[in-house]
Amino acid sequence: MKKHITKIALSALLLGGGYLAGASIPSLANTFTSQQPGSANDPLVTKSYVDETIGKLIEQQLSGVDLSTIGGGSSASSLEVVKLQPGQALYPNVGTEIIVRTGKTVAFSDTSNGLADVTGAKDILNGVAVENNHLLINPGEGRGIKPHESVDYTIYVMVRGGYTIK
Repeated sequence: MKKHITKIALSALLLGGGYLAGASIPSLANTFTSQQPGSANDPLVTKSYVDETIGKLIEQQLSGVDLSTIGGGSSASSLEVVKLQPGQALYPNVGTEIIVRTGKTVAFSDTSNGLADVTGAKDILNGVAVENNHLLINPGEGRGIKPHESVDYTIYVMVRGGYTIK
């Protein structure tokens, strides 16, 4: 008889546990289904919607920014032909690229360093002649190029980046 009561108690316990588990499973399922893709809490979106939204945000962030001031004298991606007259000096911004196309020019610098001659793999120091058709990059302030003192004609230079002529 004792065995019979134990079996009944065990059966009741299993049935009660099964009932409790069955009652809690739908609530667990609701927890996971509320975050399924496409639901109100996690909507699916298209790539074009994301691109459009990001584009609008970028436009809002850039509104009021004067993009023409970036790069100084020219667009950052194009080379601009600059005419340099005798007595003038070209002061490129840091990182500006220069290629002397015609004429005799010299480098100048406020420091002991000069312009980086990428083509010649050397540093062009203050007062040293610049070779034509060599790519120069300005690594610092107070540096640039000017016509040689013997020049009495227009010099043509290609510039990518910002600069000032004085």
